[in-house]
Amino acid sequence: MDRSLLICFAYAPAGLGHLRVTDALYHGLPKGTNTPLLLGSQDKTITYLHRFMSLNPFVRNLTTWAEKGFLENLTTFIYKYLLRSHTDLLYEQMKTIVSESYALPSKILIIATHFGLAHQLSAIKERLEKDTRIKVILVVQVTDDSPHHIWYIPGADLIFVPSEKTQRELSQYGKKINSVVVPITVNPYPISPILSKPLTEGQYKEKLVQVDNRNPTLPIQVIIPISGAAVGTDYFTILTAELNKRSSRFLFHIICKDAPFTKKFISEIAVHEYIRIYGAQEDRKVINIYEDVYQKNIISIEITKPSEQSFKALLDCKAKNAPLLLFTEPIGRQEYDNLDFLKRHKLIPNNQDQEILMQMKISPEILAKASSWRGIRLIRDPVKAAQFIYWCLESEIFSKMMRYKPVFTNDHLHQNELAPDGVKKFWEKVADLL
Repeated sequence: MDRSLLICFAYAPAGLGHLRVTDALYHGLPKGTNTPLLLGSQDKTITYLHRFMSLNPFVRNLTTWAEKGFLENLTTFIYKYLLRSHTDLLYEQMKTIVSESYALPSKILIIATHFGLAHQLSAIKERLEKDTRIKVILVVQVTDDSPHHIWYIPGADLIFVPSEKTQRELSQYGKKINSVVVPITVNPYPISPILSKPLTEGQYKEKLVQVDNRNPTLPIQVIIPISGAAVGTDYFTILTAELNKRSSRFLFHIICKDAPFTKKFISEIAVHEYIRIYGAQEDRKVINIYEDVYQKNIISIEITKPSEQSFKALLDCKAKNAPLLLFTEPIGRQEYDNLDFLKRHKLIPNNQDQEILMQMKISPEILAKASSWRGIRLIRDPVKAAQFIYWCLESEIFSKMMRYKPVFTNDHLHQNELAPDGVKKFWEKVADLL
């Protein structure tokens, strides 16, 4: 890329997902690129709202109800107006960034991984170009496979989405509200290239042994990333204790933000010998710790929300960051949509097979299908979920899943959705845009 190009990553502290995607794209920057700048939202209200909406069932249901049909169009219109009418601070930030650059950039490339900042940047883009006389290019990465209308950013130069389904629905919405339609391209979801690196044969064999109940010689290393809003802490407290009752082989690595609302959870769970807990006060450090735990351990299972972590299902099990994915109850429309992506591509059981699994009855047909799954949904009740996880271990479901081998070919129907190198493809398409 052009050495005179100034790159800014724009994200918001609304959960850790937006920052994880930013981190993945950052680590995949082409060699020789200038060091990019991180532009985080200064509005802490986003963080509080995200946590409130995630934890409060009434507000969560109300939000889901307002994300459909006419109400979604109305709430999107109001939210966009509020975002685009409060841009003075952001504009001054961007002016300062340009004025303090070592050399005057020829272009400014902004990668936005949150719709809030994306709308605000779109609103100031033309004015910024006029005042600085520098071309500004705004690229948006949608962080779930969910066609929320708020992700359609008028004035953006390119929007990346994980599937043709989301592309189609956002494009249709864009045609209704805009005379000039923003280009929307399908690209495999960006997964951190650091953790996408392959394991050695010995490390992969260790993964296989961990989930083989006939050869219980190694601890089963399980990672549990606690969401930025600390959703599900009670669930995980019970689940880990119940699994430990069934087998002392389970060793849990819990990654959690060190915040006032997590102190009780951390103090209660850290006393157990089967728990390794890691925390930090800053979101970026939490992301770094998560990656570090994967670098230093062979993780065979991850228990997580079906958030952006779902897309690690695109990786071969031989990759460092490719454990078996056990999904907790989805929260919000976007998490249901992510599960739908996985079901469409047969990366998790369909509804019928999931029901059979929940009955904990093994059959040759289910075992045969398991080798094509990268994840499974868990039962809502943590005690029953622990029983289910242990049954999957004993019945060799996990062992079959760990041998999953995806086959991606150039003529694959959904190659543009399923390839594991989304970060590389992202930067190739951005280079074409520049």
